[in-house]
Amino acid sequence: MPVIKFHPFTDVTSDFAEAPKPAAKHMPEWYREQPSQTPGKTNLNAGVVATTIKKCMPVFDVTVAGYVLAAPCDIYVNSTDPNKLVYSIPEHIRQFKGDLFSTHAAEQYSEYPIDLNRYHKDLLRIQPFWSVGTPEGYSTMFANPFHRPSPLFAFSAIIDTDAFVSEGHLSFLVEKDFDGIIKQGTPLVQVIPFKREEWTSEVLTEAQALPILKKQRLSLRSVFSNAYKNKFRSKKDYK
Repeated sequence: MPVIKFHPFTDVTSDFAEAPKPAAKHMPEWYREQPSQTPGKTNLNAGVVATTIKKCMPVFDVTVAGYVLAAPCDIYVNSTDPNKLVYSIPEHIRQFKGDLFSTHAAEQYSEYPIDLNRYHKDLLRIQPFWSVGTPEGYSTMFANPFHRPSPLFAFSAIIDTDAFVSEGHLSFLVEKDFDGIIKQGTPLVQVIPFKREEWTSEVLTEAQALPILKKQRLSLRSVFSNAYKNKFRSKKDYK
């Protein structure tokens, strides 16, 4: 089993910054509260079971994929001034502010299609105080946390973490008019290791594709619920 390794950024990182955990340990609150069936819609006499997103295994699998790099401390962010993004950390660890935050000149992302009706024009760059390393042949995707609403939006990226242990600031957009605290332990990015492989592609003809899809649909719809989970899905483990 391949091992992903998390490297502390400083000799005191573990004194205050939560070590990365599997994404399953950071399940969003909305998911926990979501009922698995739509109230009043299930009617077994009519052969109907009305499930919700809670039963959608593809949504579950992406939500728990990989690991989470979380905010290493409380981060106060104020984006109410359209000309300047303001941020700070607790006074007693302010010696780490220079390590924690960085900036990009606006020219470095001048063509990136930022929705200025939703986000502040300035990027917020945060060092999570943990770096990521993987075995030979494995890279890592750093993605905005899936299905976890936040005033921050992470720029996604892929790093070849077998050759280069990721050590740097992650870039975020901040929602306009946000004035509050990103609490310590809040997911910043979802870290998903994967094996690098060469791929090619093939486009099937209708005659090739339709029999496969027809058989799959019949199998999927022959039970009331959990067909994909029980018949098609492979379990993924991140420990």
